[in-house]
Amino acid sequence: MTQKNRIDRYPQEQEYHVRFSLRWLLPRFWSAWLGAFCLAALMFLPWRLREWLAQQLGRRLLSRHKKRRRIVDINLAWCFPERSAVEREAMAVNYFIHAARSLLDFGLLTFAGSRHLRRRIVLRDAQHYFSETEQGRRVILLTCHTLALEFGALALTQRHKMVGLIKSAENPVFNYLLTRARTRFMGRLFKRDAGIRNIVRAIRADYAFYYLPDEDLGDSKQTTFLPFFGIPTATLTALGRLARACEAVVVPCYSYFDTVTGRYITQFFPALNDFPVGDEVRDALRMNQELERMIRVSPEQYMWSFSIFKTRPGGGANPYKEKK
Repeated sequence: MTQKNRIDRYPQEQEYHVRFSLRWLLPRFWSAWLGAFCLAALMFLPWRLREWLAQQLGRRLLSRHKKRRRIVDINLAWCFPERSAVEREAMAVNYFIHAARSLLDFGLLTFAGSRHLRRRIVLRDAQHYFSETEQGRRVILLTCHTLALEFGALALTQRHKMVGLIKSAENPVFNYLLTRARTRFMGRLFKRDAGIRNIVRAIRADYAFYYLPDEDLGDSKQTTFLPFFGIPTATLTALGRLARACEAVVVPCYSYFDTVTGRYITQFFPALNDFPVGDEVRDALRMNQELERMIRVSPEQYMWSFSIFKTRPGGGANPYKEKK
C-alpha cells in the first residue's frame, strides 16, 4: 500500500472527528446555536458596518476581561520595550478590536461558500507555497497563533490537502462547528496527543502540515530555552527533525486582517534555505527568528493573550501569576 493511500485508510479513532449529536438540540444548547446563527447572519452586513461593531465590542472586551488584558500588557511590555507606554496601550486596544472582529466573522468560517471565501480571504505571494507543491515537494507551513489563523487555514484547505493538530473547544456546539469549518474542504485533523507519527504519514502522503509551534508547552525533553523577541522562551525543537524525517521544505506564512481592504490576508514567504542544518537547537532558533519576523508584519494581530512566557529558565516565577 502506498503512503498516499495510507492516510485515507486511517482508523477513525486516530483521525479527529466530531459527529453531530441530537442532544445538542436540547434547550441548554439553544444559546450556543442562536449565537452561531447570529454570527452567520453578520456575513451579509457591509464590512465597514462589521468593522464598527468590532470597534465597539473590542473596547468592551478590553474593559471586561481584566485577566486577559493583564497578560496582553505583560507580553507587549516584554516584547516591545523600545515602544512607549502610550504606543503599547494602542497596540492592546487594537489587539482586542482584532479579536472581536475574528469572533464576529465566525460565520465566515462555518457557513460561507467557496466563492464568498475566495473574495474575503486572499493568499498573497502564494507562489512560494504552490511552486513547491507543483514540483512534488512535501511542505510544512510554518505559522503561528494569530487572530486570523482560522481564516488562512480555511482558504488553504480549499486549494490543497492540509493536515493539522487540534485542541477541542469546551463548548460542544462550537467545537462541532469549528471542526466542521476546518475539515469541510481538504483539511484533516489529529488531536495533539495522537502522536507525531500520524503527521509524518500525512506529510509523506503529500498533505501540507499547518504547524504552529509557538505555544509554551513547558520545560521538557522536547523543548529548549531560546530567544523569542529577545526573551528566553521554552521552544519546541521538533521542526528540524520533522522536516528531515519527511524530506519536506518549510514555507513560512502569516495570516492577518487588512483594515484597508476589509479582507483576510495569508502572506507567504520563501521556503527556508539550508534548513534543517542537523542541529536541533540551531534549527529551533531559526524557527523563532522566522516567527518573530512574521509577527512584526502586523504585531497587533498576534495572540498576545497567550501565556507564552509562563515557563521560565531554572524554574523561575510565572510572570502572569498575580501576587497575593
